[in-house]
Formats: sequence, C-alpha cells, structure tokens
Amino acid sequence: MRLLAYFRKTFVENLREWRILAFVLAFGPFFILMMAGYYGAADPAFGLIVVNHDVDAETGLASDASRDLIAQWQTALRSDNRPYFDVSETNNLAEARSWVKFREADLLVEIPQGFGADLASTGDGGKAAASLIDHSDEANMRSAMAMAMADYLAFNFAFDRAGLVSPLDLTVTPVGTGRALTEFELLVPALLILSVIMVLFTAATSLIMETDRHTMTRLRLSHLRPTEFLGAIAANQVLLGLVALVLSWLAAIACGYRSDGALPVLLVVGALTTLSVVAIAVLVAAFLKSMFELLTVGVFPFFILMFFSECMFPMPKIEALNLFGHWYYANDVLPTTLGVRAFSKILNGGAGFGDLGFEIGGILVLTAVFFALGAVLFYRRHQKV
Repeated sequence: MRLLAYFRKTFVENLREWRILAFVLAFGPFFILMMAGYYGAADPAFGLIVVNHDVDAETGLASDASRDLIAQWQTALRSDNRPYFDVSETNNLAEARSWVKFREADLLVEIPQGFGADLASTGDGGKAAASLIDHSDEANMRSAMAMAMADYLAFNFAFDRAGLVSPLDLTVTPVGTGRALTEFELLVPALLILSVIMVLFTAATSLIMETDRHTMTRLRLSHLRPTEFLGAIAANQVLLGLVALVLSWLAAIACGYRSDGALPVLLVVGALTTLSVVAIAVLVAAFLKSMFELLTVGVFPFFILMFFSECMFPMPKIEALNLFGHWYYANDVLPTTLGVRAFSKILNGGAGFGDLGFEIGGILVLTAVFFALGAVLFYRRHQKV
C-alpha cells in the first residue's frame, strides 16, 4: 500500500511539473521530425566532377567511350531510384581539385587523352590498358565511398566495352531483410533511445525534490522502505519513458519509416532500457542537492549517455571482454549503448527476444549494478534523520 501511495504522489508531482514533462515527451519526436526533414531535403547523391581530356583534336568532340562512361555514372540509381552521382563536367583541373579539397564535391575523375582508343585496343588483344585518374580527399569519408562506387561502375563499363569476361563472378546474397535502408532509417533506433535517455531528468527531479524540500525525513518516519521509495519512482519513470518512446516511434512512422520488428519486443526492451536510465539517475541524484545543480551539473551525465551510447554518431569498437562468443566493448558499460544495438536489431533487422539475449542480459546486469551503487550513495547522503 505504501508503494502505491507513493506511486500516486510522484505521478501527480510529475504532472505538476508539466514543463519538464512536456520537454521530455517532445524531445524525441522533435529530433525524429527534424532529422527526417533534414535527410529528406538533403541530396544523398555524391558530387562527381569529370575532366574529360579524351577529345578529338580537330572536332573538339569527346570520344564515344568517354561519353558513354559519363552517362553510366549519370544514370546509376540507388534502391530508392535516386541518382548515385550528381555529375558535372569542367575543363579547369585546378579549380576542380579545389572543389574536392574544400568538400564542394566528393570526387574528381580525370579521363586521359586516348581513353577510348586504349579501351578498344584492349578488346582487340593489345597490351595497352585504358586508365582513369581519381582525385579524392582521404579525410572525407564520402569521397572514399564515391570513389568506390564510381570505380565499380567504370570497371563494369570497361569489361563490357572491351568485350572481356570478368575474372571474378561475384554473387551477392542478402543476409538481412533484403530491404535497402536510407540514412534516416539507420538513424531511427538511436533517435528513439534519445527519448528514453531524457527520463534521466524526470527521474532525478523526483529524487532531488524530496531532498530539496526536506521531505526525506517524513518519508523515513512513514516507514517507507527504500525498495518502495525507489520502486515507485522507477515505475513512474518507466511509464513515462514508454510514452515518450511510443510518441517518437509514431513520429518516425509519420515520416515514412517502416519497421521490420514487432512493437511488443520494442516496448519490452524500451522498458528495460528506461529502467537502466532510472538507475543512472539515482546515482546522479546521489551527488546533487538541488534542482539548480540538476539543470547545470546534471547535464554532463546526459551528454555522456547521448554521445557515448552512439545516439549521435558511431563510436570505435574497443574490444574489452568476450562473453559467450559476444564481444563486450568499452562503451557497453553504458546500458543505453546496448539499448541502441537492440533497437537497431529489432527495428531494422526484425529481431525477436531469442536474438537479443546478450543485449537484454547486459542491460539487466548493468541496471542492477547502477541501482545498487546509486541507492547506497543516495541513502548515505540524503536519508539521514
């Protein structure tokens, strides 16, 4: 009964702090809508600049082979029927190199004089080999991806044009769902975890308000057990986290996202991940005394969770421990990292509970550790009569 009474108390208090509640619930959908708009408006095509030297000295016209190769780049399409390359031609090599250097274009390809003739002689059994010259920026990942795709198309074009048979017969067998994912769809699982991480603030607020208002002594005198105190707060925050998760998921669906996984599996893993964030919030609240400290110092652990859980960008995989055939990486010490990985498997891989044993087990173990450590530190500092 004490647990239910305190659950109602904290639930009403969360409703009274409607500004924080609205911020937490709106944070995830806002980022979903913003990133969907950004990726929808952005052109995913690689910027390809072509300098074609293979022209006839008398007529000034480009060779048929060079024109056909450029057309091959221009007509290459992604799985969503959007072009791979935004192709433009120029005769100014120095200017084209500067475009690649300053990332106004992703790749520069030089077609040397005699490209078509060399390609034809290769098909006739001659020793001359047609060549292309790539100018790419090693510091630009898009440049490397553009070069790989452009070279792949050029090799296929050269084999076909020269009448040669490729020495390698490559067969691609899909191991996933067989559906190509856009950059936005790949980002959705991490964005959903952001809505769960926001519970850090509401959970810490429920804890710190008791100390800030000096009501911890009353709770102790009411014989409210620590398990009841923390259990009621955790139940409230898990409920709030699930509402935020569902709102973010609906926002993603409204933006055209299509999931391959089951919603019940997502909700169960989301509830466990939210519980782990509550455990971290207990640990954070153990070092804070007021709402002012939460809104200043408390932002630091939030950013740690956001960045090192791979919610914003992928982190290097630093192998720390191998457990039951699964690598445990350095940033897996944050349960939200395992949550991002589990969400990705569910939403984009159609995984079920049987495929998530390692992630779910890791989240449960880390939740227990953070709850135990946080509860001890919190009660030692704040629950003194």
